[in-house]
Amino acid sequence: MSANKIFLRYYPPGLAINYRTAKGNERLRHFDLLDLDSKGNIEPLADRILLQTIAEAEEEDQTPGCSGKASPPRPVSGCVTRSQNTFSALKQALEKLQRKLREPVKKKFYLHKCHNSHILPLTNVSFDRSGERCLTGSYDRTCHVINTQTAQVEHILTGHDNVVFSVGFNLPHWYCIKFLLNNEKKRSLNLRDIFYSDKIVTGSFDGTAKVWSASSGQCLCTFFGHSAELVAAEFHPMHSNSIATASMDGTARIYDVETSHELQQLSHHGAEVIAARYNRDGQLLLTGSFDHTAAIWDVRSKSLSHQLRGHSAELSNCIWNFSGSLIATGSLDNTARIWDIRKLDQALHLAAKHSDEVLDVCFDAAGRHLATCSSDCTARVWKVEGSADQLEMLSLMAGHADEVSKVCFSPSGCMLLTASADNTARLWLSETGQCSQVLAGHEGEVFSCAYSYSGDAILTASKDNTCRFWR
Repeated sequence: MSANKIFLRYYPPGLAINYRTAKGNERLRHFDLLDLDSKGNIEPLADRILLQTIAEAEEEDQTPGCSGKASPPRPVSGCVTRSQNTFSALKQALEKLQRKLREPVKKKFYLHKCHNSHILPLTNVSFDRSGERCLTGSYDRTCHVINTQTAQVEHILTGHDNVVFSVGFNLPHWYCIKFLLNNEKKRSLNLRDIFYSDKIVTGSFDGTAKVWSASSGQCLCTFFGHSAELVAAEFHPMHSNSIATASMDGTARIYDVETSHELQQLSHHGAEVIAARYNRDGQLLLTGSFDHTAAIWDVRSKSLSHQLRGHSAELSNCIWNFSGSLIATGSLDNTARIWDIRKLDQALHLAAKHSDEVLDVCFDAAGRHLATCSSDCTARVWKVEGSADQLEMLSLMAGHADEVSKVCFSPSGCMLLTASADNTARLWLSETGQCSQVLAGHEGEVFSCAYSYSGDAILTASKDNTCRFWR
């Protein structure tokens, strides 16, 4: 085995080793490191990753090819040298991932720019993966593409005939550092290998979704078919060649980006569909509805796989954890539930301490914690691990003076960001519930908020027609 590069994924921690077998075949071996902590000894982990990669390469090398003969033995000394180089680079890579997890928990954000380019209230905001652009949707029927470095509006996307409610970029699968291993002089050199988000999807109350070029602002295609407000739209996570949409007409749909044709109509729900989310590999689609249920659809067979029943009121949101093994649902019945994908007949855990409607749910990047927020003016963080039916609450965030409608973790999970109808957003310490900072200045309800992928910037969007960008 000859390793060439190591790719890192910061949040949640992960890496991939690009190597060449003795037969000359190039392979990429992925490792999810969801249990990596910021202080543990990484040498045993580096050793285990290296051994697994070598074993996989040797297994392929020993598999007879078309000639029926296995590869000849290789010189041991060369293998040892390459393995030592790879082990050293693996340690460097894991140490870098650990440093990323040591996010300063008392970091303060300062107002960088207040964008007042919209003439009506904002609905949602989103960053691209690099953090160099962000999107804003609005009741004024437009979406604005903003350069976060210059704080200038790059494009105003016009064409929708009603409120632009859902906005999002196609997010690349990897955002990484590349360690070069095939040249001794460059072995310790880190090169940023950034994959840009080059497309935008918008969903509107006019019943359509549109895909745009992020660089030019040109509309690439429009998707028709829904007969009521479209409230969610997102790209396929692997190839971005399709989008999934959710609508108040009671259906979710999947469209082909290249042809604009409708590929699937998912019509089992008995009421409005408010969420449509692909799992990690894009083979399953999760939908949530006002009919009190969530549903899992097999995109490959175009069929309903399972319906999650247990809530007694409308769902407010539903999400996958990163690995796709768990689903969280929030409901207006004052509860959130966690479901195990392997056993969907009943919820695995129940979060039932809110005294009013649960308005949003969010997993942290590694899927260890769940955050919920509610009309009771609080947010809460729950431990996902454990076998008890009732989720164990880790912390309570109390301090907002009105309902909390949006919640999201910082990339490393140390901080929690909340948006509230009391005109503020707040930052909290996830483990203790202590308020670290109040992001004040909006003159109306804060509808939406978002962290950048690297965690160094925050967006807040408000009913006061403005978006505030914090660094």
